[in-house]
Amino acid sequence: MVVSVGPEEAEEAMRRCLAMGADRGIRIDSEERLDPIQVARALAEVVRAESPDLVFTGVQSADAVQAATGTALAELLDLPHVAVVTKIELGDGKATVNRELEGGLVDVVEVDTPALFTIQTGINEPRYATLRAIKQAEEKEIDVRQPGDLGEPAYHVKKMFVPPKGEGAELLNGSAADVAQKIKEIVEERMK
Repeated sequence: MVVSVGPEEAEEAMRRCLAMGADRGIRIDSEERLDPIQVARALAEVVRAESPDLVFTGVQSADAVQAATGTALAELLDLPHVAVVTKIELGDGKATVNRELEGGLVDVVEVDTPALFTIQTGINEPRYATLRAIKQAEEKEIDVRQPGDLGEPAYHVKKMFVPPKGEGAELLNGSAADVAQKIKEIVEERMK
């Protein structure tokens, strides 16, 4: 099953998921822009009713890039969770997952299921959607629901602006060797 929060335009991406093997789709209707906590609240009601063994979310959205929705959803559902997952092995009510750490390090974690994982891009190669599957996905009904109480936004944007240009920036020109020499001189000067 695939679940999304958003306007009718979100159904295009949901239909791609249906064409690649999801059996059904639920869209929680929202024309307004929700913060990550409100999205998690909207998803929690649907996920709780389904009682899944595994919940997968993306690591972060392409718009706000906050990486908060999956973790907040796990907390609302009281599920163990692992963030930035790059590999999953399942067995006997447990999952062994690799999670990406900064600097290219990998942490291997074992967690009881049911659980929620935020999935890193590139974890797998998506299934190819055949023309037949695409046509069948167009025929499937996407269940559209209204969100429950989303609560107050977790934050309010008070102001957006281009920050003033700072002082101290200096463009370095020349060959790679000249630029490297200039950087060395600047670092030595500032270390005094």
